[in-house]
Amino acid sequence: MAAVLRLIASAGPGEGRGHLFRAMALAEAAATIGVAPEIVLVRGTPSMPESARAAAAGARVEPVGRIPGGPPAADTSVATIVDLPDPNEPGPRLLAGAIVFDDSERLEGIARVVVQPSRPEWRGRARVERVLAGFNWAPLGKALLARISRAHAERLTPDVAANLLVCFGGDDPWDLSCRYAASIAARAGASAVTVVVGPGYRGRLELDGRTVVRDPPDFVSRLAAADLAVIGGGTMKFEAAALGTPAILVAAAADQPETAACFAATGAARYAGDGRLLDPADLAQLVSEVAGDHAARATMRRAGPLLVDGNAARRIVEIAIGAERLP
Repeated sequence: MAAVLRLIASAGPGEGRGHLFRAMALAEAAATIGVAPEIVLVRGTPSMPESARAAAAGARVEPVGRIPGGPPAADTSVATIVDLPDPNEPGPRLLAGAIVFDDSERLEGIARVVVQPSRPEWRGRARVERVLAGFNWAPLGKALLARISRAHAERLTPDVAANLLVCFGGDDPWDLSCRYAASIAARAGASAVTVVVGPGYRGRLELDGRTVVRDPPDFVSRLAAADLAVIGGGTMKFEAAALGTPAILVAAAADQPETAACFAATGAARYAGDGRLLDPADLAQLVSEVAGDHAARATMRRAGPLLVDGNAARRIVEIAIGAERLP
């Protein structure tokens, strides 16, 4: 068993927080089976809640600003997982023995294992020993896992969604919060609308009389309690699905239009479109329609947990350290 799990991730400007989020989830899974995790952050810095979460898992977050040089020596017990916007960034020597996330399917050369959680199959051209593809390979965090069973037991689908949550990701580089939140809130009428912005948000959102929360430590509970979530098409779609929260997806980054539409085609969410092109009034109208459609939201609530069981982080860590349980 590996003594150390090294997670190489990034959270630079415009890159979102999904890569760091997945590294955190994997670090938490490693800690539960006695493997020491460390997170090497090549760009960006963790927020205070992110740092606290890593510390709770016993993980060091090192914002080193560079890729570690080469693979570990043969006599060391370090397993490496790479999760970067460009999966080729670390170079062939490190990638050859690593598990590599490749949502963009741009990986070249050789890798030990590739993970593609954003599509049902991986269509890349790299030479790999093993492919882990499908929505059920999306790593989710410890807090969400603790909330899943209770969320399913407690959740009812009201005739009309009274509790709406709006969040377009960890940094929302296109500032969709400012573009869409006001129109959604206005159309929602008497509904409770909470708008959440992430730790990397740099926009200028102002909403009169509505709740705007930055990087809340209880985000999972808020998402679980929502009757309908309007969210970016990245990592959050997996969280909402695992919790059974009906969701409308808006592509909030350049790599999301196709993958968000692919996920929504399963019936676990509704895809609204590319956030750069949507008319705010059209999105608000769609939110109003889905909020009032009990049957549609009930279908999404049932479909989500069947796609994403929440246990991918542990499965990936066990593969990384060679401790996978064979059937």
